[in-house]
Amino acid sequence: MLRPKIGLDWDDVTAPFNDIAIEMANEKYQFDPPLTLGEITSWANTGRASVIKEFYGQEALYERQTVPEENKKMIEKLMEIADVYFITAAYPQFMGIRAKQILDAFPDFPPENIILGNAKNLVQFDIILDDAIHNVLESPAAYPVLMRKPWNWKMTGLLSVNSMKEFVSLVEQIMLASHTKVTEIQAPAVLALVGPSGSGKTHLSNSLCVDPRFENPRTYCTKRSHNHRYLSEKDFAKQNFIEQTQYAGVKYGTKKEDIQSILDQGKFAVMPLDMCGAIAMKQHFKTAIIYLNRDKEILIHDILKEDYTIEEKTLRILSIDAEKRNREICDFVINNDKEDALEQVIGLTVGTMITDGGFFSQFGTQ
Repeated sequence: MLRPKIGLDWDDVTAPFNDIAIEMANEKYQFDPPLTLGEITSWANTGRASVIKEFYGQEALYERQTVPEENKKMIEKLMEIADVYFITAAYPQFMGIRAKQILDAFPDFPPENIILGNAKNLVQFDIILDDAIHNVLESPAAYPVLMRKPWNWKMTGLLSVNSMKEFVSLVEQIMLASHTKVTEIQAPAVLALVGPSGSGKTHLSNSLCVDPRFENPRTYCTKRSHNHRYLSEKDFAKQNFIEQTQYAGVKYGTKKEDIQSILDQGKFAVMPLDMCGAIAMKQHFKTAIIYLNRDKEILIHDILKEDYTIEEKTLRILSIDAEKRNREICDFVINNDKEDALEQVIGLTVGTMITDGGFFSQFGTQ
C-alpha cells in the first residue's frame, strides 16, 4: 500500500459538531447542571441530551464549526502520504456551506475529493475514519477505523483511535506493515497481544508470565477485576497513562514507567491490547504486535458462555469480522485453535520459526 485512499468523516471527527450543539442547548435552556458531551451515550441520543437534535438543522451550528489546529496539521500530514477524501453527510440545504467549510480550512484540498452524502458504504477506500458504528461496520474499506466518542464507547474490538494524531500513527503502521516483515523478537521488547474477544489474549499473557523472562506491567481499569488495579472514573482521569482504551464501557490504562521497569531488566513486557494500544506501544518502545487467530465459531461460543450482558455479547460478536482484518497489520499471526500458542510465542522470542502450520508470518499462509 504505497499511497492509500483515505476517507475522513467531518462532523465530530475532523470538526466538532455535537460539542457545538451542546453549547447551543446550554445557552438557550440554561441547564443546571449543564449538558455535557458525555451524556450522548448512544447514536439514538435519547434522554436529557436529546434536545440538541433541534440544533442540527440550524445554520448557526454550521457557522460555528471550525477545525482544531491539531487536526489541520495531522490531515495535512496525511495528504502528504495518502489520497485524502472527505465523505460527509449534511442536510441538502447545508451542502454548500459544508463544502466551503472544507475548502476554507484546507485551501489546497482538491474539490473533487469532497463527497457529500449518506451512503458511505457505497464508496471504496483503503482506510476510513468515522464516529458512527454503523458506518464503520458496513464499510467496504480494508481498514475501517472508529473515532472514539461517548456514543460509541461500548463498541468493542474495532480499530479505534481517540484523536487525529493517533489515526495518523495507525495509518503509518498500516503502510509500514504492507512492506515490512519481522521474523524474530529480541528482548527487551513489548509483546502486544491483540485479537478479537475470546481469542485467548489474557490466558496466553498469564501463561507466558510463568516464565521469569516475561512479565505483565501493571494495568488500571474502572471495573473491579483481579487482573487490573481498580480506579474510579475520577481517579482514572487524573492519571498520566502512556496508553489507554475503553472496551465495552470499561476504561483501561498503562503507565510508561511500569513498562520501562520491565524492559530495564532485559525482559519481555507482555500486554493484551487493542490494535491502537499496540500501535501506541510502537511509538515508545521496541514492540512486536502478535495477532491471536481463532475460528469465528469458537470465538462466538466463548463470548456467549461468558457472564456478559446481552448488549455486550452482541457488540463483541458484531466486531469479530472487522477485528479479524487487523491480522494483516500485525508483525506475527499465531493460530490459537489447535496448536500451542504458548510454544509458538516462545519460539519467536528465541528466533525459532515454527513451520508446521502453527505459525505464519505477517503475509504468509498456513
